[in-house]
Amino acid sequence: MSYFLDSLESRLKNLLEGTLDRLLFPGASGSLTNQLVKMIDEKLSTLDLNDSRAPDRIHLAVSPERIDAWQELTPTLNQAAEILEDSWKEQGFYFKHPLEIKLWSDPDQTIDGIGIRTSYQGEVPPNFDTALQEVPHNSSAPALPAGAYLIINGTEQVVLDKPVINIGRRSTCDVVINDPMVSRDHLQLRVQQGKYILFDLSSTGGTTINNRPVTTATLKPGDVIRIGKTILIYNQTLTGQGTDTNLIVPLSGTKP
Repeated sequence: MSYFLDSLESRLKNLLEGTLDRLLFPGASGSLTNQLVKMIDEKLSTLDLNDSRAPDRIHLAVSPERIDAWQELTPTLNQAAEILEDSWKEQGFYFKHPLEIKLWSDPDQTIDGIGIRTSYQGEVPPNFDTALQEVPHNSSAPALPAGAYLIINGTEQVVLDKPVINIGRRSTCDVVINDPMVSRDHLQLRVQQGKYILFDLSSTGGTTINNRPVTTATLKPGDVIRIGKTILIYNQTLTGQGTDTNLIVPLSGTKP
C-alpha cells in the first residue's frame, strides 16, 4: 500500500507542480497533492471490501477570490481525476460513473485554503454548507480576442484561435518554435476576460515583453515577445465594412 501511495503522490506532483504554483500561489501543488493522497489513504482504510465502489466525486472548496484562477485549471484537474481513477482501479475498486473533480466557492475558506470532500453522483457532499455554490468546470466558452495573431521572426504569421495556446520547442505545442534556446514547453497563452494572458512555464531562458522580463502579463497589440533568439509580435486585426485593419504596423519585413 505504501508503494501505491508513493507512486500516486509522484504522479500527481509531476502533473500539478509548476502549473498550480504559478497560477494560484506558491505551494498550491504540494497542498492539493498531500490532501488528495491523504484522502485516498483514508478512504481505502474505511471502504467496505464487499462493496468496492469508489467515490466518483471529489469536491474542492476554494475561496471566492481564487475561484476564477481555479477555473482556468480545469484541464489540469481533469487530468488529475484520470490519475486518481486509474489509481483506484489498480487497487481493485470500480466506478459507476467517471471520476470528476468539482469546484465549490466557499466564503469561509482562506484565500490559499483548499477543502476536500468526496461523494457519489447525486449525493450532497458531506460537511459542506448548503450555501456553498458549486461552480461547473465549463460554464461557458471564453470569448476569444478578435483577430489575434503572432508574427514570428518578422516572416511567419500564426492565427490565435484557441482559449489555451502552448508555445515551445515540443512538437505537440500549438505553436512550435525551432530554436534550441527555447524550452520544450516555454510559455502559454490563456484567454481571460477577452484578452490573452501570457504565462512563462518556468522556462530555462525566460520570457521578455518589450525588453522587460515577465512571468505573466496581459498582451496588447504591438507587444514584442522574446523567447530564446525568437521574436514574437502580438497583433490583432479589426474586421469591418469589408476591410481588414491592423491595430499596429508590424515591424519592417513582417507579413500582416
